[in-house]
Amino acid sequence: MKFTVTRNSLLNELNLVQGVIEKKSTIPILSNILLEAAGSHLDIAATDLDVTIRCGCPASVLAEGTTTISARRLFDIVRLLPDGSDIDFSLLENDWVDLHSGNSQYKIVALPKENFPSIPEAAPATAQIPGGLLRHMIQRTMFAITQEESRYSLNGALLALLPNEIRMVATDGHRLALVSKTMEMPGVDLEVRALIPRKTLVEIQKLIGDEDLIVEFARDENHLFFSVGGKRLVSRILAGQFPNYELVIPRDNDKYIVSSTKALGDGIRRAAIMSDEKLRAIRLSFKTGVLELTASSAEAGESRELVPVDFEGDSLDIGFNPLYLLDFVGVCAADSVSISLKDSETQGLFRPVGASDLDYRYVVMPMKF
Repeated sequence: MKFTVTRNSLLNELNLVQGVIEKKSTIPILSNILLEAAGSHLDIAATDLDVTIRCGCPASVLAEGTTTISARRLFDIVRLLPDGSDIDFSLLENDWVDLHSGNSQYKIVALPKENFPSIPEAAPATAQIPGGLLRHMIQRTMFAITQEESRYSLNGALLALLPNEIRMVATDGHRLALVSKTMEMPGVDLEVRALIPRKTLVEIQKLIGDEDLIVEFARDENHLFFSVGGKRLVSRILAGQFPNYELVIPRDNDKYIVSSTKALGDGIRRAAIMSDEKLRAIRLSFKTGVLELTASSAEAGESRELVPVDFEGDSLDIGFNPLYLLDFVGVCAADSVSISLKDSETQGLFRPVGASDLDYRYVVMPMKF
């Protein structure tokens, strides 16, 4: 195997696969990436057995071949080489890889390609999803995924494809984020559901980047497949039954409040400074035209913030975890937000106010204060 690539092209691809490289794996081959030089292209694959990424870049191939090499070591070398330089690779007879660029030369230990795990073949594409849309849906739901590893079916987000709608939802049992968009989904005749692990969602965002390319989605019994502009991600499907999230969304909250997103977020941050570190709760007191935010701690003291709001009606007090509210404020992408409440014991419904084509609903369970 012998080929030449540009440093910048290779570095972009190595950046993409770093997230799936096993840092402390007991299986040495999982710390390596698979390099396949053929035609005028270098193919790169990395896996942790749960998520696999295949990508690549143009290459001047003098002799075709395949090997595996330490992902971290190659990344560290390439990122320190001069910008715009060329890198020559050669596979030596002793299964080492010789790397040469300008005044720099390295010999790196390789592992046999036969040890690298097999990569599942992609199933036929089920749907095509605009990359920008999928990125926005992930950003608005991923933070609500549970951090508890034991709650296996909640360790990811549910993607639901319907003939005329796409939907993504995540929950940790204390709050739920649901985002959907009405659109025609050619090829989808019945609802298609897939539980996507958190790590896979992170890697999908990297794969899409800032471009609005079409993402081809497919699934088989055990795997999910995402293809974007010649790059492919394969992920195991999360097992388990996702809860019936429709039952969580409140239908009869009759108190409606509108607030400036920035004013609400700033007020919550300032009030939360004095919240009890164990309880992590602040009190929201709604009165005509104003929201009073208060928090207290026996060790720290008390705080009080007033935020102007659009509200008329009987006063209402309710407690929430301030971090949950700030998560929503940070991603809602609107100048104003609406809050629908019923009483101090019923979950609150938060939504952005504006002309977005996404239907975004965020449900938070109340806390005692």
